[in-house]
Amino acid sequence: METSTIGYAPSTGADILHDVKVNMDRNGNLPYPRFMEMLRLEDRNFLLTRSVAKCLAKNQALYLQGDRSENLFIVLRGTVKVHYIHDNGSSLTTSYCREGMLVGAHGCTRWAGNHCWSAQALEDSRVLWIGREQLVELTERSAHALRCVLAIAEFKAEQLKKVIQILAETTVERRIALALRHLGALYGIDRGEEIEIDGRLTHQEIAEMIGASRQSVTTLLTGLEKAGEIRREGRRLFIPCNPTAGRLADPPLRTSERH
Repeated sequence: METSTIGYAPSTGADILHDVKVNMDRNGNLPYPRFMEMLRLEDRNFLLTRSVAKCLAKNQALYLQGDRSENLFIVLRGTVKVHYIHDNGSSLTTSYCREGMLVGAHGCTRWAGNHCWSAQALEDSRVLWIGREQLVELTERSAHALRCVLAIAEFKAEQLKKVIQILAETTVERRIALALRHLGALYGIDRGEEIEIDGRLTHQEIAEMIGASRQSVTTLLTGLEKAGEIRREGRRLFIPCNPTAGRLADPPLRTSERH
């Protein structure tokens, strides 16, 4: 465990340059908001002096569904998978949290209750533990910090809607197409005409995201590769930046959607 020794000082006024940077990030310079970077220095220091950094080994649980929701977590290094575990032991993934992302954002208030998902490290990771009481105290002190919390909550709600849209598709083929675009938008690396999705996500992990078997995902990825719609180098996937045709492209609007 590690704790920070940085002190806390109250804000003396508006930080205009910081606000400009945060607005630029929201407008697309970053694929996802990084909570600690969004905070002003004094607010960030306030949390660091009251938080604990912990290391998780690969596959170690951060929390389990049913556990009391009393902390929020910032991924400092590695990847944390948030997923729902069914009674039969199968898993359905809702998100993969990378460096800078907030995990457990629904635990911000006293109405949080218990975790409805489980979270575990996909690789050796380091996570900052923030107590709910400390976060609430910060939002009471700083209106800017409260706006950051609301922005994170809105972002996570949007991502959950995308996951629901993926699962609502009636065919596995369409679900995997949407999942690849979703993963590319969040974690992809711009390679010019292509977006690279790195190899940290296995076929099994993609399968758990779309509610399919690993064999189905492998078969569909092979078919997309043979059709020239994606490219693979080892475990890395490359998808077109703006697919206009094929299975990765947006389907034509139905008549009911045109009005």
